Amino acid sequence: MQCRTSVEGRLSACTPMSARPANLGFEEIAVRLVEAGLVTPAQDASGPVEAEIIARVPFSVPMALPPKPPAWDGPEPNPSQRAAGEDYARRHRADPLIRSRLPWGLQPMSPEMRQTVKSWIDELFARSDQVRGLGMARVLAKRDLDVFLRTKPDDWDDWTKEMASAMADLFDGTEAVAELRRRFCARYDCGPALEGDAAP
Repeated sequence: MQCRTSVEGRLSACTPMSARPANLGFEEIAVRLVEAGLVTPAQDASGPVEAEIIARVPFSVPMALPPKPPAWDGPEPNPSQRAAGEDYARRHRADPLIRSRLPWGLQPMSPEMRQTVKSWIDELFARSDQVRGLGMARVLAKRDLDVFLRTKPDDWDDWTKEMASAMADLFDGTEAVAELRRRFCARYDCGPALEGDAAP
């Protein structure tokens, strides 16, 4: 970005020149960060002077993927639990927020980029959506329940962890995330810090 520096070393009027990848909000965040800081002011023979500078703000995105949850070692579900799991999966898929893929943080993207990334998510995580029903059925079997509760239980975080474990041998989310990152960086240029670093 290009900025103006004051004689006190304050930066102002910062204008983003480029970002990699572009249009994801990094530009605005970088301006806020830079304008909150101080630099050593430029000097001439009379002392500090105002000047124009170019500032580069690198963002580091951790590429390490979470460890795989342990494989399922609980009881296998009975027919009632399988039916309840399928019902849960149907309601999950029908949730407008889930269908929109908004939890993935696609909102700042351009419409074309959002559609492309959403299509990758739909493709790479379709299997996850399919096995969610069996995952919930396994959790119900472990908890000795034949139906899914109509309201979220107080220990929902525990249910979520159990679901991850129940689905671990059915779908490998870490591989899907790594492939999603690889595709995104190949298409939209994540910058030199991330090149060749999209896989665990």
